[in-house]
Amino acid sequence: MRHKSMILVLAAILVAAAGCSTEKTALRQIQPGATVYIDGWDQDGDRGDQALVEQKPSGMWVVPVDAPFRTRRVGEFTVRITLDPRRGFVITDLGGVKVGRDRDDCLEVGETYVFLDVPESSLSWETQVAGDGAADDDCHVTGTG
Repeated sequence: MRHKSMILVLAAILVAAAGCSTEKTALRQIQPGATVYIDGWDQDGDRGDQALVEQKPSGMWVVPVDAPFRTRRVGEFTVRITLDPRRGFVITDLGGVKVGRDRDDCLEVGETYVFLDVPESSLSWETQVAGDGAADDDCHVTGTG
């Protein structure tokens, strides 16, 4: 019985410690007013779908909410994102990273909307790959009737 109590206490401590992890892999961890830097380019992604800062056909912008980040610009972590208390996530510097076009207006699991506060003239677009013209698989809307 004593061992069972000890195991339960250790399990509770491990669960609490996991909740306080220093791993910086989700933008939802940052506090309002904070600025972080993400790597806006997926080296392992499919050609034509490597940009992590994407514009939906509606004109809204998204980034992966689980993007690893750093608290200062280092290496490939050049896209500056601030969590504005009123507006939410705001990109204020792309750090030379190309942006992409998402082919649907659905907010995929793992994406979050962002405002893009950089001059439109400074945008560099990812090259689109010719394909069948079909939307990607972010989401599927089906009728109920």
